Amino acid sequence: MTDPFDRAVAREALAEQHERVARMREGLTIHVVVYLAVNVLLVVIWALTWTGHPWFIYPLLGWGIGLAAHAAAYRNEVRRERDLGAGLGGQRT
Repeated sequence: MTDPFDRAVAREALAEQHERVARMREGLTIHVVVYLAVNVLLVVIWALTWTGHPWFIYPLLGWGIGLAAHAAAYRNEVRRERDLGAGLGGQRT
C-alpha cells in the first residue's frame, strides 16, 4: 500500500477497530465479573439450603453459553484488529 490516502484510511480503520476492541474488552470483563459473582452466590445459597440436587448447575451452564459466545465475539474482533494491523505493516496508532 503506497498511496498516502489509502494508508490514512487504513490507519483510521485500525484506530476505530482498536476502540471497538477496547469497548468489547470492558464489556466482557463486566460480564465475567457479574457471572462469577452471581454464580458464587447461587452456590452459596445451594450450600446453605442443601437441597441435595445441585440446581445451580443449570443457570451456571446456561449463562456460561452466553459468556462463551461473548468471549468468541471478542476473540474475533481481536483477530480482525490484528489483521488490520498486519495490513499496515504492523503499525499501530
